[in-house]
Amino acid sequence: MSSPAPKRALVIGAGIAGLASAVRLAAQGWKVIVYESAAEPGGKLREAFQDGFRFDLGPSLFTMPELVVKLHDVAARSPVVDPRKMPPPFAFEKLDRSTHYFWEDGVQLTAWADRTSFRNEVQSKLNIDGQLVEDHLNHSHQIFEATRRIFMEQSLHERPKNRLSDLKKAGRNLFRLPFLGSLHRLNRKRLREPHLVQLFDRYATYNGSDPYRAPAMMHIIPHLEHGIGTFFPKGGMAAITQHVVNLCLALGVEFHFNQPVKRIAHIKGKVQGVKLETASGGERVLGDVVISNADIHPTYRQLLPDLTPPEKTLSQERSTSGVVFYWGIRGTHAPLHLHNILFSKDYRREFDNIREKGHPGDDPTVYINITSKLQSSDAPAGCENWFVMINVGARPDEIEALIPSLRETVLKKIERTLGVNIKSLIANETILTPRGIEAQTSSWQGALYGASSNSPMAAFLRHRNRSTQLEGLYFCGGSVHPGGGIPLCLLSAHITSDLIEQFS
Repeated sequence: MSSPAPKRALVIGAGIAGLASAVRLAAQGWKVIVYESAAEPGGKLREAFQDGFRFDLGPSLFTMPELVVKLHDVAARSPVVDPRKMPPPFAFEKLDRSTHYFWEDGVQLTAWADRTSFRNEVQSKLNIDGQLVEDHLNHSHQIFEATRRIFMEQSLHERPKNRLSDLKKAGRNLFRLPFLGSLHRLNRKRLREPHLVQLFDRYATYNGSDPYRAPAMMHIIPHLEHGIGTFFPKGGMAAITQHVVNLCLALGVEFHFNQPVKRIAHIKGKVQGVKLETASGGERVLGDVVISNADIHPTYRQLLPDLTPPEKTLSQERSTSGVVFYWGIRGTHAPLHLHNILFSKDYRREFDNIREKGHPGDDPTVYINITSKLQSSDAPAGCENWFVMINVGARPDEIEALIPSLRETVLKKIERTLGVNIKSLIANETILTPRGIEAQTSSWQGALYGASSNSPMAAFLRHRNRSTQLEGLYFCGGSVHPGGGIPLCLLSAHITSDLIEQFS
């Protein structure tokens, strides 16, 4: 007697959350088919090459590598995996530092991974008691551990079995949780020293938010860097995508690239599958569940135009976008490392400008990522690959016209802060703008993280992972719970696959 055919899961989008969802469902025995409108997987987590230089196109900071390791283990333990196709264990290294910080007044500070070294660095460079930063990081650790189960590792919208115990754990640490005020207010109160306050304010930008409006609860973020640590994948950030794709292939996941989905098909409150865009007009593919890894805004506006959209969710303020200059640079630059921040002189004014005008003004904070510092093959000998980014508003049409002036502003900022005329050293250049981000990844208005977290209720207002309107419809990725960034996208895949197991 033949066994019944496996249930079919259709995944829309091959971003990292869609790929991770595919791994988890395929490992459970589902037949998983992934549809991606682009020619390759990865979404924002891709790479490009230009004249001998390699660039990671999107996310450049790698934290919580255990989430990728766990995904590998899920695939390896599955009874349906083809061991001949399983990739070797995911390769990465832990870094001895997270970021090099620079200010125009000449202060330079290295955020060492070793807590004592970082404390001593702060004490010597800023002439303050290093215990301040020690206590601040301990506080970040405490609230991270108290809230991670509630806000990061499970749905906020369902009734999981362990919710009561999780709430009790948080309750024991209730007095430590910063419920009131902004992240900046918390940092200013606890740290006082302006350089150090600005350093810890910048963690709001981890999910595209404004430290002067983002809630103080975002103080959990520093623990990712200073508690868990920062890491570098062998092969660069795009190696994360490739590893998860290889796990999918070992589990029999089917991929269709250059294949946009036109509609999510449904009848009488239940998902039926998807309708594809084809040369002949359209093709319907049946599925027991559909997972949208697409931005929640185009998911409703384009794929579900006949469904009542959650307007309150869709109308939330967007996160920031970015302008990225991918520069092949002649020469090497000793003060810089993998991650570098060149801070503006007036951080509040910068974020006011982004909110009001869409751009940071004439003194932006500049982020420079140089993977060739750790992986020499990413640039020709004697050269470096500079990923240079500034935050801008998610206003693609307005920003596009400003690119030439923003480029000059960035070059002047680098020269003022580092004392180097980089303009004459640029061997080649590619520029990514909010319009390009929107076109390449379907991120509405080019927002890098979906909705911003500039509200105390932001975590609760993110779209849920399971539809209440359509049985069999699920959501993952940076625009839904728990949020944007690689760790949270991987966690969203875990949450979504658990919900599918629970409700299917």
